[in-house]
Amino acid sequence: MGSLRINKVKYNGDKYYFESPVFTENVILIEGDNGTGKTTFCNLIYYGLGGRVKEFLKEEARTHKEIVNDTNNYVDLYISINTENYHLRRFIGDNDITVSPFTISDVEPPTPNEIETNLVNLDGVELLPVNRSFGNRIFSDWVLEKLNISVIELYQGYSTFKVNFTELFRLIYHDQQPNPELIYKQIDTKSNYISDSELLRKAIFEQLIGKSSSEYYDAIVEAKKAEKEKLLAKHFLDEFEPIIAHLRGAEKVINKPFLMTELEQKEMQLEKLHYSREAFKNNRTANTTIDIALDDSKSIIISDEIGLSESKEKLLSLFDEKSKLFFLKENTAKEITQVIKVIHAHDQLNLFSADTCPYCLTKVERVSGHCVCGAEIDEQQYERFFYTSQEYKEILKSKTKTVSTIELAIKGCEEDITSVNSDIEQLTNNIQNAKKKLRSILDSIDQPIDIETLNNIDDKILSIREQISLLNQKIELENKYEKLSSEYEVKRKAHQSAELIMQGLEVKAKQEIVTKVNDFSDVYNLLMTETLEDCRSARISLDTYLPVINDGEYKEASSGVSIRLMYYLTLLTLSLEDENVPFPHFLLIDTPETAGIELSNLKNCLDKFSNLQSISNDYQVIITTGLSKYPESLANNRVIYLPNKANALLKTKSQSQPL
Repeated sequence: MGSLRINKVKYNGDKYYFESPVFTENVILIEGDNGTGKTTFCNLIYYGLGGRVKEFLKEEARTHKEIVNDTNNYVDLYISINTENYHLRRFIGDNDITVSPFTISDVEPPTPNEIETNLVNLDGVELLPVNRSFGNRIFSDWVLEKLNISVIELYQGYSTFKVNFTELFRLIYHDQQPNPELIYKQIDTKSNYISDSELLRKAIFEQLIGKSSSEYYDAIVEAKKAEKEKLLAKHFLDEFEPIIAHLRGAEKVINKPFLMTELEQKEMQLEKLHYSREAFKNNRTANTTIDIALDDSKSIIISDEIGLSESKEKLLSLFDEKSKLFFLKENTAKEITQVIKVIHAHDQLNLFSADTCPYCLTKVERVSGHCVCGAEIDEQQYERFFYTSQEYKEILKSKTKTVSTIELAIKGCEEDITSVNSDIEQLTNNIQNAKKKLRSILDSIDQPIDIETLNNIDDKILSIREQISLLNQKIELENKYEKLSSEYEVKRKAHQSAELIMQGLEVKAKQEIVTKVNDFSDVYNLLMTETLEDCRSARISLDTYLPVINDGEYKEASSGVSIRLMYYLTLLTLSLEDENVPFPHFLLIDTPETAGIELSNLKNCLDKFSNLQSISNDYQVIITTGLSKYPESLANNRVIYLPNKANALLKTKSQSQPL
């Protein structure tokens, strides 16, 4: 299954910055005193992966002052998913994440000589929103697709909820929380009553622990969709039946084959009446009625010919306008591609700035109010020749909106073309019918006629035509009814099939989850009995998937650290032992020494992470902990040391960057 790894973390703003070393070990240890930025480090990773961090939001009561008050600030994550490498950039306070593949093996910025061979393929750059709206593709969909984890949708009553990556991260990110007995990380925000329900928490566990569970939830989505389509088709069918009954009136029900037979008979009668009418046509003397008919027919032909000419001119104009719009759209799309490349090149290389020599590209210590060459300049006017990535993004969004506007114009133009084509077709038919009528009138001139007989035939023709028209309406209604009935039958069978598939996968998922719960409990029991001295047995409930210690015996609050931490470690251990477990081989653990756990117990818990190497090398655990609050087995895994607030995580631009 999928594997996630953080290779490097960067933060940059106008006032503060941070850059981690390249993470090469499987277990990464960040040691620091209280208030030095350990939680900030974890929050940067979580935010860069699409999470919502309250401390980074200006509207919250408690904020991270350095980050909230910084400007043009963003988080960079260099990550690996399976064998592919990606650079993620998210600006603070922004809803978008820029995703771009990279090939630099040590995730360091490339030198000018490396650009040609090692720089990212710009065609792979994507700008993905974090939050979902109107069913759009978001960053969560992208990362779950890369991890081979299905995007499942939960149904509770009439409400639906898509399980995003941040929901699954509640069992991947071991954050600090006041109550250590709560296994799951707290939700980012409560959007509805499903967002922190037992249904969702169980779905998160099942999706991370078993492949069949994901298939089962996918089957539920398909069955619900099929049910909706079936109910909609049935609704249309039920709504149409009263319409047929109303038009039928007191007449008995006649199906389509009998209606077609009756229609053929009426058409044969009409044809015979037309033949009889032609037999009674004779020459006539000058007739005022015929003269009026001639004038009317000629007027209709002339009027329609003029309208036809105007419509054809309008059609040519619309085609010309559509061609210009396509040309404009193509040019704008090329501009968007260029802007994306500029954004990426600017983000990756940052070759030019207000303090960079334009010839040798080296940094120059420029005196404020003076150019690189030494001439006096207006500082604000001088800076406007250099843009930030955020400003480039605004240009990109503007161009993208322009493309949407052009597409709407093209759509409107196509609708106008369809309308004009319809007008041309109608006018052409009108002209042909008028000419046919004119020829008929001319043929009858100077022929004597039996008016009374002709009138009787015309009355019968009119009656038969009315009957034919009514039969055509009934046939059309029957066609519509047959179509709706056929669509309903197709949807009914599709729903029935989806239900059977779902029921089969439900049985398979339940069988698998029982096995997985037993496997989980075996590993969990071993870890708990080795890390908590008064623990005799540990397992998880098959109903809630939550820990049961000593068959439900009360434990002191400090034991909650071991209970929760070993729960997360068990998930990772199972995924390393069983390739069918979708858990992404990654844990983020923030300062687990809460609730007064004894230091010896804490070290004993953390020491268990050093044993993962014997199972597999395909994993990563990032742990932040207090000063000297980790076992000797992890001493060589410390990559960042924050001994006091003077050496805090975030540095000002005037500081160096020791790690």
